[in-house]
Amino acid sequence: MDVVKIVQQRCVAALAAASLGWVSGCATEAQSLVDESITGTAAPAIIGANVTEVLVYDNPDLADDLPREVPVVVSFKDNKPNVVFQIGCGSNYGPLLEGFGYPRTLDLNQAAFYDSFDAMKAQIERDAGGQVPIHTLRCDADPNVTRQQIFQVYRRVDADLGKGEAEYYLRLRDDPGTIYSVGCSNVLSALSWTKADGSNLEQVSIPINRAVLDVWKAQEIAAREINCHSSTGRALPRARRDLPQQPSEKSYTAEAELYLVRYPFTGIRTRVTPYLIAGGKGYAINCGSNADMMKQAFGFDPAATLEELSTSDPRFTASDPDRQPHLACDRSVKIFQTADQSPSARYLQLDGGKSLVRFTCPRAASFFAEGAPAAQSIPRAAVPYLFVDPNAPASQSRMLEVGCWGPGRARMAQLFFWVFGREPSDGELESTTSLYEELHSGTGDPREAEAQTMASLAFAVAAGLTDPLNDILGRAVGNGKRSNPRRTNLDGGRVFGEERTYFTNEINESADQAFRYGLYRWVNDRVVNATPPSRDELNASYDWAFGCGQTPVTVGACPAPEGVAWWISEFYEPANKDKNYTRRSLEAEHAKYLKKCSDRASGCFYEIENVTSRACHRSGRSCVGDASWADYIAAMIRDGWIPANYASVICLVETGGNPGADASGCRRER
Repeated sequence: MDVVKIVQQRCVAALAAASLGWVSGCATEAQSLVDESITGTAAPAIIGANVTEVLVYDNPDLADDLPREVPVVVSFKDNKPNVVFQIGCGSNYGPLLEGFGYPRTLDLNQAAFYDSFDAMKAQIERDAGGQVPIHTLRCDADPNVTRQQIFQVYRRVDADLGKGEAEYYLRLRDDPGTIYSVGCSNVLSALSWTKADGSNLEQVSIPINRAVLDVWKAQEIAAREINCHSSTGRALPRARRDLPQQPSEKSYTAEAELYLVRYPFTGIRTRVTPYLIAGGKGYAINCGSNADMMKQAFGFDPAATLEELSTSDPRFTASDPDRQPHLACDRSVKIFQTADQSPSARYLQLDGGKSLVRFTCPRAASFFAEGAPAAQSIPRAAVPYLFVDPNAPASQSRMLEVGCWGPGRARMAQLFFWVFGREPSDGELESTTSLYEELHSGTGDPREAEAQTMASLAFAVAAGLTDPLNDILGRAVGNGKRSNPRRTNLDGGRVFGEERTYFTNEINESADQAFRYGLYRWVNDRVVNATPPSRDELNASYDWAFGCGQTPVTVGACPAPEGVAWWISEFYEPANKDKNYTRRSLEAEHAKYLKKCSDRASGCFYEIENVTSRACHRSGRSCVGDASWADYIAAMIRDGWIPANYASVICLVETGGNPGADASGCRRER
């Protein structure tokens, strides 16, 4: 790609650097061609000497927390600037420059220089013929923080390489309205999304195909390129073409109940509206006087008298009324069918909404699919990423399940699953059905009979007659972590002993509620709706505050089991589900606690003694267990001379208690 016309005015002075083998943004004979090792495995249109350019602008006011001289990488498309990235890493800009294929030792004095951001922006926009998005990429010692700048990476399984189609894409967290093709593996490793060698790219990317890109295009998602220079650009691996088979979707979830309700649903003019509740969510039926066929599709008798549900009834208020798509007889439907499940699951977009609905019983699915265009086949893993909410860049597509009414095999399997978290065998299904029928004959109330059925199965667990509670908790917590919408694949689904202990105690304290709601379901709902940090983040926060992993010599339990248990109870307390715990928020809480412990009367002064001894061990000073040193550290924390964290404490120890007049040299955050 030749960009000489765009940057010709900048190239004259730079040609003196030809002996280096590159001239930023200039196409000359002195520039090397794309390496053979790269052209053999990656599209030359996105790794080359002339598809990116490094600029620098002066930032004397340190605006936006950027350095005095800000390196900028411009990515070109069709000879015009396409996207711009400022590097906000201070003097440590090298790794991110390498992320765009430049040497990390690149001499910025040889890059085009502008005396202000506005001057640079104006030139870029003149070259581009319009506005160009400008993003800031930042560095952090914690790779998890750096990684958060990317929302998701995708790999295309059907790219036509002969047409120059990209195989890898990413979406930035601060720009949900754009999908970027990725030019080299450097970008992903520099932003800590992959390992340094990119070997885990398949595991950390979502498979997509042309149909997914078409859906994004229909939403007016912009398409841009992140290209790479050939100096250090590393080719991306070929995207795997086949799709491994995924487990099929369960067909017995979200059983439905039908009511009448007087509520002003958006776009519905009836005074009394049929209202379907499935999986706890409510769906207004918009068919006017022609609702009988839809009722039949969901397994209801059209002639049956429906209960009228008050708008103050908890069943209604808890169903998120008017937030789900209406189920309309006159409807527009698009169908997305999974390409890697057998049987394939079908997800329906109703009337152009942002939600996807899976009808779990064939009769209802067929009713809504009738007359719709042919289904578009997509990978199952791509389904949650089909629709983008520009106001919530980290969110996924809202996926809803709607089942049909019926106390038959499907409903009995659902009750069993809610207790055990697994599918029943034929014998278990038969015994569950018999139990329900016996209880229903006594109560006459289907809802109460279901609750009693689940409670009876839970009593069998408590009596040791069936699955151990520990196994049920493992499935409930593990599956909850994997499906938590706000904590993607939390801990890889690992379940820790403190979590098993916590939920065992919670079940014991709320046995009636947990038994009647379903043991698995009761625990799984708590985990799915929580916002805990990962265990790695929790451990890292302890290490930051207390120095747990800083010395091979054990000085007190760190983190203490009772401390971890306390945090587990905080994370999964329903009242805390929206607290959004992060490593930084935990560090702040640890610091408050450690400062409180700096008072000998606090009852936790031993924490000060332990963190002091850890610092003494690490520094090699003979102050381990020295009460005077502990008192000194406590006073420095208590009086606000240093922050309450291990880095500040060990600084004081290493300076022998002489950090300077105001101790500013030991005020450490990292």
